[in-house]
Amino acid sequence: MLKIKEYIKPKTLEEAYEIGSLPYSLYVGGGLVVAGIESDRIERLVDLKSVGLDEIEDAEEVKIGANVTLSAFTDHLFFSTLYNGFFSKTARYIGSTQIRNMATVGGSIAARFGWSDVLTILMISNARIESYDGDLQEYPIERYIEEKKRNSIITAIYLPKGDRSFAFEKFARSTFDIALLNLGISLSLVDGKCKDAIVAVGARPMRARRITEVEEFLEGRDILESIDEGAKLIADVVDMKKDMRASAEYRKALAGALLKKAMRRICYESGIQC
Repeated sequence: MLKIKEYIKPKTLEEAYEIGSLPYSLYVGGGLVVAGIESDRIERLVDLKSVGLDEIEDAEEVKIGANVTLSAFTDHLFFSTLYNGFFSKTARYIGSTQIRNMATVGGSIAARFGWSDVLTILMISNARIESYDGDLQEYPIERYIEEKKRNSIITAIYLPKGDRSFAFEKFARSTFDIALLNLGISLSLVDGKCKDAIVAVGARPMRARRITEVEEFLEGRDILESIDEGAKLIADVVDMKKDMRASAEYRKALAGALLKKAMRRICYESGIQC
């Protein structure tokens, strides 16, 4: 059980990092992660709410402050049009309304949960993560997830703009349950052919990762003619593990089914007859 000795609300990013670098410290955004921690080694909570980082800025890229809640992110008027409303449409996949009202975008990334829908959704958006560890640094989200930056504080998430098609699929036992598997794909369509595809799979039950073999396979191919072969390929190459809810073999088959569904969704929304 937790044995918290200090709860601190620093006013600046620099102060937060200095305190968070002390042994047995934990940064807190929305606070949902704390409820699930069973370690007795955490002695100090460092609340990041007072350092700001809660704005959404629309410029050449979209900048999302790390303390923006998932509700504020997905409900923001700007995201009703960006990527044809992709983020607004996928909001229903991310937990319950109560969770989205509390959880922050930065906290959802920093936790690196294997079952996270947010990681998969941001990965196919080609997001970049800005973090502070004495200096501000930027990383592609997949690199940030794999290279755990000790004591660093996520400050912002950057989303590039562009004309891309998106689809996200999740298989779970109920609407609010964590996923047995989730999958996302984004790409540009040029005369019905795939360009610059990003394919990511999460809840494997490991963290989300890009499936580069499928991305390379789709490059330059007609999207309709690639659906079945792409589904077979992803089932062959994606790395899965078993847990008490599903076997690795079941998840592999499910990955193929979800990719088919996602690609057909893109075809439908692009006016291509499936």
